[in-house]
Amino acid sequence: MVRRDRHDIVVDILRKAAYGRRKTELMADVGLSYLQTKQYLETLIEKGMLQTDDHKVLRTTPRGLEFLNKCTECLLLPWEKQKKKT
Repeated sequence: MVRRDRHDIVVDILRKAAYGRRKTELMADVGLSYLQTKQYLETLIEKGMLQTDDHKVLRTTPRGLEFLNKCTECLLLPWEKQKKKT
């Protein structure tokens, strides 16, 4: 299994929730435990990046979509490897 950092997990959640997903669907799709999913979703809802509707479907908010766009732009930058000076 590949280790992911928090940033990768948040991006994955926001991408998968863009068209609406239930909590259990996100949990399975992203590959998190119930406790991890609960913690991430609470934080993303608190930060205004996710919202739930009356049917308990989670959707990425405009703020969350903006975050995803900025992450995509950042990944497109041509990063140069820096040489270590010894």
